[in-house]
Amino acid sequence: MSRRPVPADLEDALAASPAARERFWSLPPDQLDRWVAYVQRARFPGRRRRRIADTVRRLGGGAGTVQPTEGAGAVALPRDDVWTWIVGLALLAALAAFLVWLTVYHHHRSSGPAAVVVTAKSSVPKVTGIKLQSAEFQLKEAKLGVKVVRREAKKPKNIVLAQAPRSNKKVVQGTVVTLVVSRGVQGVKVPKLTGLAAADAVRQLQSLGLTAALKQTAAQGAAPGTVVQQSPRPGGHVKKGAPVALSVAKGAAAVVVPDVTGHSQQDAEHDLQGRGLNVHVVEVASSQPSGTVVAQSPPAGSKVQQGGTVRLNVARQAPAATTTTTGSAPTTTQAQTGNDYRGMRLAAAVQKIAQGRQQVIVQYVSSSQPAGVVVANSNAGSKVQLQISAGAHPQPSAPVPDTTGEDASTAQHDLASAGFSVLVVQWPVSDAARDGVVVYQTPMGQAPKGSTVVVYVGAANG
Repeated sequence: MSRRPVPADLEDALAASPAARERFWSLPPDQLDRWVAYVQRARFPGRRRRRIADTVRRLGGGAGTVQPTEGAGAVALPRDDVWTWIVGLALLAALAAFLVWLTVYHHHRSSGPAAVVVTAKSSVPKVTGIKLQSAEFQLKEAKLGVKVVRREAKKPKNIVLAQAPRSNKKVVQGTVVTLVVSRGVQGVKVPKLTGLAAADAVRQLQSLGLTAALKQTAAQGAAPGTVVQQSPRPGGHVKKGAPVALSVAKGAAAVVVPDVTGHSQQDAEHDLQGRGLNVHVVEVASSQPSGTVVAQSPPAGSKVQQGGTVRLNVARQAPAATTTTTGSAPTTTQAQTGNDYRGMRLAAAVQKIAQGRQQVIVQYVSSSQPAGVVVANSNAGSKVQLQISAGAHPQPSAPVPDTTGEDASTAQHDLASAGFSVLVVQWPVSDAARDGVVVYQTPMGQAPKGSTVVVYVGAANG
């Protein structure tokens, strides 16, 4: 059986104590090996020296004592620094307790809730496109927090639109995931209004809490007063009270009627037909040369839709006057037809004429009569032409806005903005699309500033 070699420093120490040396070498081989191993387990020089000294002391039986070799028995080895290990473990336990106090209790007292160090991670699930309730459940299962941010979107209400962090990203458990969630489309849905009469479209918008902004536009093939375009488009959403722009068809283009009085019938017809107007000729008695246009209706400067008709009064041979003698003084009597409105105010004359289901043609003239008084009247086809005094010193003429096809309130606003007064007359119509819309106005073209414009507004139940 092989023995451990005796270290030189142990051999030197034993040589200095004969009793210890003799006792050492008298030990059984296994005891020798255990004493040598006891010395060699000391890793540090100081401890090794202490163990060598302890070995010599124990084997020598005390200083100056020599133990007999006969009957030498085993000497018990000292324990391997048991107290050193106990003290070391106690220090480690104290250090661990201090660290726990520092990270938990001390932090709790200084900054509120106890800090918990979490190192476990979770994979962020994909929750976009699903309902909020399901998204919250999945995130809770993954031990993640939730923060909800809502915004208006076309997606249905409570659908998750976006998330951060993104899906499949590894994050520490407890991380808050921000979800952008749809709160649906807000506002009022705009209905389809194209093809409706302007008045019907306005009423429908008002019932939804919206307003209408009307604008006339030329639209070939569309009935006058019909909505041909709208903005926003049908299906769009706007806030309550928001305006919806409606383009309303004006119908055919308007033509300014030229002044053909004093012209020959042939030249007048040629001029009017060249502008897309029809001509209706009526022969009247006149002192002017035969075939001369002595009057026209509508008057010069009026606007008429293309295809409209202009009446021309053409002179023929004047009939002889009938003279009767009463007493000694002869008198001449001329046939007079129709009502006489001279001296009446414009509004009174218009209302009286409207009761007979007739419209008027207003023409302003300079007169010594007070402004607004009828100074002459005559029949002009189905209408009654009124000459209205503009006063002795009329205001300068200004363009009269064409309000045909506009609703009553818009027409009044446009005319008032141009500096004119407005007289509204309710006029019966059979077409419901023209209800509440201006079907005729007079005068057209030019009129003295501040004068009155008569507008006839359609009334379907009239």
